[in-house]
Amino acid sequence: MEYVFYGYPAAMIALILIAFFGCKASSRFKKLLIIMCLAANGVYIIWRFGFTLPSTGPLDTAMGVILLATECIGLFQLVIFYTLVWKEKKRSPVPLQDKDHWPTVDILIATYNEERHVLKKTVSGCLNLDYPKELVNVYLCDDGRRTDIQKLAEEFGVHYLTRESNEHAKAGNLNHAMDRSEGELIVTMDADMVPLPSFLQKTVGYFQDEKVAFVQTPQAFYNEDPYQYNLFSGTNIPNEQDFFMRRLQAGKDRFNAVMYVGSNTVFRRTALEEIGGFATGVITEDMATGMLLETKFEAVFVSEVLAVGLAPETWTDLLKQRDRWCRGNIQCGKKWNPLTLKGLSPMQRVLYFDGILFWFFGVFKMVYILTPILFLLCGIHSLDADVWSITAFWLPAFLSSYLSFKAVSDRQRSMSWSHIYDTSMAPHLALSALSEFIFKKRFDFKVTPKGVSTNRRKFRYTTAYPCAVLLGLTIAALGKTLYDYLFHQTFDIDVASYNLFWMLYNMAGLFLAMLVAFDRPRFRSSERFAINKSAAFRAAGSNGEHPCELVDVSDTGARIRLPYTAESNIYYGADAFVIETVGKVPVQVIWTTKSGDDIEIGLRFHGLDSDLYVKLIGYMFNEEYARRADREKRADTLSTVLRFFMKTEKSPDAFKRKFIREAFQGEGALQLSAPSDETESASHPITVKDISLSGCQIETNVPLENGTSVLVAIDGKLTVRRPALVCWIKKKRKRYTAGLKFLDEEASA
Repeated sequence: MEYVFYGYPAAMIALILIAFFGCKASSRFKKLLIIMCLAANGVYIIWRFGFTLPSTGPLDTAMGVILLATECIGLFQLVIFYTLVWKEKKRSPVPLQDKDHWPTVDILIATYNEERHVLKKTVSGCLNLDYPKELVNVYLCDDGRRTDIQKLAEEFGVHYLTRESNEHAKAGNLNHAMDRSEGELIVTMDADMVPLPSFLQKTVGYFQDEKVAFVQTPQAFYNEDPYQYNLFSGTNIPNEQDFFMRRLQAGKDRFNAVMYVGSNTVFRRTALEEIGGFATGVITEDMATGMLLETKFEAVFVSEVLAVGLAPETWTDLLKQRDRWCRGNIQCGKKWNPLTLKGLSPMQRVLYFDGILFWFFGVFKMVYILTPILFLLCGIHSLDADVWSITAFWLPAFLSSYLSFKAVSDRQRSMSWSHIYDTSMAPHLALSALSEFIFKKRFDFKVTPKGVSTNRRKFRYTTAYPCAVLLGLTIAALGKTLYDYLFHQTFDIDVASYNLFWMLYNMAGLFLAMLVAFDRPRFRSSERFAINKSAAFRAAGSNGEHPCELVDVSDTGARIRLPYTAESNIYYGADAFVIETVGKVPVQVIWTTKSGDDIEIGLRFHGLDSDLYVKLIGYMFNEEYARRADREKRADTLSTVLRFFMKTEKSPDAFKRKFIREAFQGEGALQLSAPSDETESASHPITVKDISLSGCQIETNVPLENGTSVLVAIDGKLTVRRPALVCWIKKKRKRYTAGLKFLDEEASA
């Protein structure tokens, strides 16, 4: 027994550390580390089966069996995971040559209620593809039957399709479009996904192999998901989906089990027709369609990011999306059981079964969260072991899992963040999985909102309260443990210690889950791309172009930087912006701000025709600008919590001054009611102290109140009265000083 307690863990930990540090020298050590991980976890499960099941009562035994069953499922999933990352399938690119047959392509953009400005970018991206224009047809498939979307299609010269009913939701929409198109290849694009110019060039070549039914590329995102955004960690952690979309899909490619994920995918039409089109009867048609195709054909995964889109922008929307995926995958498993589906290989069956089993992670995580709480609060035992035995068998298993995951993930994901992700979603996804699996309750398909802009912080208490309850139970269990330790002589510190450690580990995940539920304001509905390249602008009344640096750009505006000079009036008169490959873009100056020796200027685009807009999207969405970092850095729990509390603004200043104020002593007139009123109010004289593009500061004898709407004219500056809002007031004797914010979008001279 002494050998078990000291010899086994010491030897195993030594081998694990040797393998881990050897990974830097040779990739062979990585495989040795994986073997050590599976061995240590296998030994742990054998020990759990043989020596730790409690028998002190039926409730203890039941909890012990539930926990052990959960750990056995975890070992099965661990084996599958390391099978996928054991070796990637490295595919050589298959480019199209001039002598090759270039097939015709139909691009189907399925939409229901997505905003026009979101669809506009997707359509423009499809029109920018580096592929013969005469071979590509873009179809805007609108299940919302909206007039403005039909006009959008007409404006950009793409096909508009709709239907009388929404039967079978997205799958029905795509099948309807299939019947009304005839391209040899079919591309499915989500309404928010923008393909990069090389998308078809780097995917179509694989169809020279007649056995290939579809080519899947990763879903990547150009905005921050709620974990990145709400925790101020956009530059510290990758998108939560990146690890699956890139690393695990590459592993599935070895076994012809690539998952169709609903977008960024190219299909052979004849293959789709052979299985009857896109699968219907489930709310996630993508997983079922890919699996059915792989019973007859082959799939290809291209690991390069060739299209980018919008991740859910609020915590509630992310949970809605995962609820739909969870229910849809379980529905697929019921309708097309991968373990019995004809045509799948044994490995395909295992991988698709594992993909469905994954969506019960909420149930498994709830078992791990509740087990130590039930022991410390209610005395319910889940395992019968002392702290030394658990340390001897659990520590090598945990350490090997942690280090091997670190070695194979290449900083794309860590166990700590996996713990946070699973913990935050566990209560909701556990309910989704159990209700779909047991009660067979049918839920309507719901589209995840995209392109949302908000101007206030909001705590999503309706989605956070399950984690809040679990956190409350954890704190209660800590209090009871402290009380028992201080006042009960029968307190067993040996048994309580590992449950206490376990519960504190879970507590960290629950605490981060609460922080994620604080949705930060999103002031922009259109994401900005960092550029930092040379550009130029033109100003009314001046000759030639003025060089500047393009700091960032979106489809609605840009930020430029240039040295600040005394001739500042030229900045206010900018009316065109010149970008390489795009040309002259009409602009309006919105704000200016001093930054050291430079001046930064905010420009708003206006009057862009469809051709100019398509060129702008082509400039933004390319391999250089559209991708975000996909590695973790400074992403530990402590630094994340510190970033949250240090960067959170309790009440953002809505009227924060970004505009350079011009000192101006002049006269003007103020009117307290709009000219549309039946009786126009009198004009009152004012003295103007300064003015900018956003507003002005005035002095007057007229009593004013915050929030009052006024009209203001300034001699020599504003000859036409402009609407403004009173933002602040100071009174000295009978004289009022007030700050006005202009409400229209005109730029002053």
